[in-house]
Amino acid sequence: MLPSVEYADQLLHSIRNATKEYVSGGTVGVLFSGGLDSTIIARVASDYGHVMLYTIGTEGAHDLLTSQKTAVELGLKWSPIILDEKMIIANLLPLSRLLEDSSPLLLSYEMPLFIVASHAKENVLLSGQGADELFGGYSRYLMMDDDLLAKGMKNDLENLLSHGIANERRIASYFDKSIFHPYLHAEVVRQASLLPLRQCIDGQSRKVVLRDVARLLGLDQVADRPKKAAQYGSGVMKVMKAEARRLGVELRSLVPALEGNEKMALLP
Repeated sequence: MLPSVEYADQLLHSIRNATKEYVSGGTVGVLFSGGLDSTIIARVASDYGHVMLYTIGTEGAHDLLTSQKTAVELGLKWSPIILDEKMIIANLLPLSRLLEDSSPLLLSYEMPLFIVASHAKENVLLSGQGADELFGGYSRYLMMDDDLLAKGMKNDLENLLSHGIANERRIASYFDKSIFHPYLHAEVVRQASLLPLRQCIDGQSRKVVLRDVARLLGLDQVADRPKKAAQYGSGVMKVMKAEARRLGVELRSLVPALEGNEKMALLP
């Protein structure tokens, strides 16, 4: 078995090749939470072109606070998009109709991309999607034995590739943008498939090899940063839950309730 640093070095080489292919001297927007996955992509992309970091969140949201500090550390341009309740609720129905899905979890997860794509001036966007599935980022993985872990990561990756990425491409295309996912580039996926499971999860540590990649890039503080789920980091889910309570419905019925209110408003 190779030393950990060699696995990280090989993976970083693959991530560089993938990112360079997507950036190629141009200007790109990066969906940026300030966490491990997006910070690696932003740092690598900055070696090959001009980068604008986009972060959305409600006032005081975790992602806004973390990303501002990290953007300064990276020395990259940062564009925060402050969400309020009206903006989130106003975009729920358009997003739901575009994706043809009213799942609260899906909508809260994809809302950041929907908002960023509508605001970004850049035609190309980069996302850190795929890191959790490839490198063991989900907390539920910690409870699995090796066989179940390998199967779970494989199934999650296949589901992301067959459904999740299609949703993101649909959103980007709706706003005449293209979105790319360096972690899901064939070279990176192939490199990830060669990793021993302990390079992904070791004890209570997740995405071990990706944290080593961050250290190779000089991102020591980011390497030790705990993961925050996207739907909670932006504050979108909190607003959705509050609106469901205001309307007196369960969260899963929020979109149908909003549609009903819209139809009522259209009546003479």
